[in-house]
Amino acid sequence: MIHKKTLLWALLCIWCLTGFAQQGDLPVSNYDPHAAFGPLFYTQNGNEYRSANGSPGPKYWQNRADYSIVANLDELKNTVSGKVTITYKNNSPDRLHFLWLQLDQNLFSNDSRGNTLIASGSRYGSRGEQLQGGYKIDGIGVSQKLKPVKFSTLIEDTRMQIRLDVPMEGNGDVITMKMNFSFVIPVNGSDRMGHMTTKNGEIFSIAQWFPRMSVYDDVLGWNTLPYWGAGEFYCEYGDVDFAITAPASHIVMGSGELLNPQEVFTAQQLQRWNAAKSSDKKVVIRSEAEVTDAKSRPAKDKLTWKFKMKSTRDVAWASSKAFVLDAARINLPSGKKAMAVSAHPVESNGNDSYGRGAEYVKASVEHYSNKWFEYPYPMAVNIACNVSGMEYPGIVFCGWTAKGPSAWGVIDHEFGHTWFPMIVGSNERKYGWMDEGFNTFINGLSTAAFNNGEYQDPRTDMHTAAMRMGSLRVEQIMLTPDAMVENNIGLNLYYKPGWGLEILRNEILGADRFDYAFRKYIEAWAFKHPTPSDFFRSMENGAGEDLAWFWRGWFVENWKMDQAIASVDEVKKNGAVEGYNIVVANQEKMPMPIILEVKTKSGKTDLIKISVDVWMRNKKWTVYYPANEEVISVVLDPKHVLPDMNAENNTWRVKVE
Repeated sequence: MIHKKTLLWALLCIWCLTGFAQQGDLPVSNYDPHAAFGPLFYTQNGNEYRSANGSPGPKYWQNRADYSIVANLDELKNTVSGKVTITYKNNSPDRLHFLWLQLDQNLFSNDSRGNTLIASGSRYGSRGEQLQGGYKIDGIGVSQKLKPVKFSTLIEDTRMQIRLDVPMEGNGDVITMKMNFSFVIPVNGSDRMGHMTTKNGEIFSIAQWFPRMSVYDDVLGWNTLPYWGAGEFYCEYGDVDFAITAPASHIVMGSGELLNPQEVFTAQQLQRWNAAKSSDKKVVIRSEAEVTDAKSRPAKDKLTWKFKMKSTRDVAWASSKAFVLDAARINLPSGKKAMAVSAHPVESNGNDSYGRGAEYVKASVEHYSNKWFEYPYPMAVNIACNVSGMEYPGIVFCGWTAKGPSAWGVIDHEFGHTWFPMIVGSNERKYGWMDEGFNTFINGLSTAAFNNGEYQDPRTDMHTAAMRMGSLRVEQIMLTPDAMVENNIGLNLYYKPGWGLEILRNEILGADRFDYAFRKYIEAWAFKHPTPSDFFRSMENGAGEDLAWFWRGWFVENWKMDQAIASVDEVKKNGAVEGYNIVVANQEKMPMPIILEVKTKSGKTDLIKISVDVWMRNKKWTVYYPANEEVISVVLDPKHVLPDMNAENNTWRVKVE
């Protein structure tokens, strides 16, 4: 009688030998099912601040920053100067011994740390004659309940620390800071702001222009990554009142609502402005012919334009005497209305360019509002300028030379950012893919919907894309933008995460499940601060699917995909063919669903889709195809919707004698 333990070991040895024999028949494979589908993806459990289901927890908190700003534009000296009052509320449970502020303009000072990181020719450059840039800050005061507070300050690169003698208490304590600031406007402010010369005057596109609070959150505490150019922004939400004094010859457009149009427009422009609020067609507020007519502006030296924006993480503005100004009504799902505005020089006014700007803004905002979440602001303003494309709440800067599909594309992309990261306030400085990638994805749907597909692009060939993504020079998505090779930023932050969401929607979950989960993610995190883990959990819970294998391979790692047809064999019964066994092998680390196109001799074509689940414990999978006639070809992923990097092993055809 054999001992039970001896028998167990014997059976295990036989199983192992059998396994190795079967393994030897496979093509060489880099795929490891247990690495791909390992259960330990999340490194921590949900808690009272961030729930396991990916939504804010019952005790989620977020600090608040409200701003009141008065500023002046000096067009002769190319400077902005002003005063900001910051009301900061500490909703965290923590005592804060010090506060951190962002001073983005210091990137353009001579001793900026960013100067050492940005190579010549970089998009994020703007050096040269602009090295006299950076903030001049004085008159700092801190008070609490109208009483002065003792403090000291430290400015280090693009950050300022305010060290409080007595810390702020948690759970609602409020402190007020005031300071004067000024800076020289760079010509090219890292392609995010600046100024340019047109034949009718300078266009000033002003952003990152006032000291802003850094975010204090439950993930890292103070988020103090410097501003170096590639990494964008992470800001607290609050209300902003701002007033811009500029030459009366200028038109100023800014984030939020224009509070005093009757004071800054001529009587005729005010009439047109009000007419645009109820017009689905473009209304010309200031025409191309009027740009050179002095009567098209009030006969004064200076004017102050007043704006207010609620529940925003930032504000920006633009000013120029060269602006043509168009506007139209935006119709929102709730019945509310907003205004689509386009301000551009006469050089950009053709119908092949920003002459259709208001139309593009209106269509973009209406689409995203109906599809995902309603646009929350009273105006949506496009500025044509020397910034190739940059987004701020309620206002975007777009390259003035764009035409046709490029003009639509840049406006649509920049306004898509209203949803990511202006509404869903992710940390762009650490996770640039959570705004650029998500936005690239929704842009594809918006472009397909615009004007019956007027500018719709052909679908991306993912086999071709896979070759680029699979390059050893390409890093994984989950890196801070400033740590990426600049030439890889477009792929890693924009395209690859965008393609990933397309694959998830179209090939893995289906549109209904994906859209529902994505919408719920936006609703849950509107005006809040999600992390990558919150997004992953939210999508899994909303769609009802464990997607750790996808997040791991596509976002955390840079895994490649390669499926191959290993063999196609007849299955006979009583000497007659009754079907075929099609063996598909997974050759690389990234699993994906199987998509097979099978053609028979009579011309019949079948498309077979098999869930990714078959790769949980297998390196190869046999697909049985019932057929009583000859199969002449089998092709994996015939429409190139999956990122298969080696198409040479995707096709089997019957040999012609």
